[in-house]
Amino acid sequence: MKLYLKDLEGIIYESGSIQHHYDRAGTGEFKFTFDYKKFSGWYKEIVLDNFKISYGKGSFSEKTTISFEFEEETVEMHFSIMGNSSTSIDTFHNNFSIGPNSHNIFYGNDFRGKVEWNSKEMFFFEINLKTAFFEQYLPTSGQFDVFKKLIQNKESGVISLHNHPITSDMFTLINSIINCPLKNEFRKLFLESKVMELLLLQLNQLQECEFCFANAEASKNIIDKMHLARDIVIGKLNNPVSLPDLAKMVSTNECTLKKEFKNVFGTTVFGYIRDIKMEKAKNLLLNPNLSISEISDIIGYKNPQHFTAAFKKQYGKAPSLLRK
Repeated sequence: MKLYLKDLEGIIYESGSIQHHYDRAGTGEFKFTFDYKKFSGWYKEIVLDNFKISYGKGSFSEKTTISFEFEEETVEMHFSIMGNSSTSIDTFHNNFSIGPNSHNIFYGNDFRGKVEWNSKEMFFFEINLKTAFFEQYLPTSGQFDVFKKLIQNKESGVISLHNHPITSDMFTLINSIINCPLKNEFRKLFLESKVMELLLLQLNQLQECEFCFANAEASKNIIDKMHLARDIVIGKLNNPVSLPDLAKMVSTNECTLKKEFKNVFGTTVFGYIRDIKMEKAKNLLLNPNLSISEISDIIGYKNPQHFTAAFKKQYGKAPSLLRK
């Protein structure tokens, strides 16, 4: 794995060039921090026999594109905890976008591409599995069978055409893996069991998703409509359209819109609007020249008290406290 910036001489990160520390059970680990002009943060990696756990956090001063090369074969359980990104891969037919609190499973074999980070902060968690190890647990029905054929043909792809929301149980497992207090053999056993449990939750959620096991073309059509609805919502944040009008604009009905939008994005249309507005408000708080009332007005709240209440509900703190 290699990561690098276009305007940076040299490579940000190369997996083979960093020495891991191994414990008594043979589990490898390393962590490093980075601080470049455009972004800073840290990255940690834990390597076991059949998989590698990696996670990291970064802050970006502006939209940043990171190029990468991955020279091995892998199945990746990817969890986007924070941030919005769009990934283009030389062996993928389309760009792949993922937002906060979303997950999916990828397969790749000797691929290259770029990740464009469109948010101020990011936090990701991923597990790269050996393909033979993953295949023995993959069911052979519906979309699972399609994904297995991709692996057998060594064609890069995703297990699901849309991302899925990270559940509270998944968050609990991710947190327990990151904060594991055990050592040596007990740590290895603990991490192996938690990774398997996390994979079970992912596959079970996919199994219960009607899109993932519906007709592929029909599924893609409704997902495209929901992405169009999302784009319309983003473009009209300060002058939102009604649900009936939005449904007409994407050639569906209100009932289908409400149901399928939540299936695709893990939240309702109004919930999505709220999340976008609160994220924008959080970024505007970095500007000391803007008052709370001005920020409230910018994101479409006529009453600053209503804005403060909504912000506190979203982030657990009032905007004035978060600014401090």
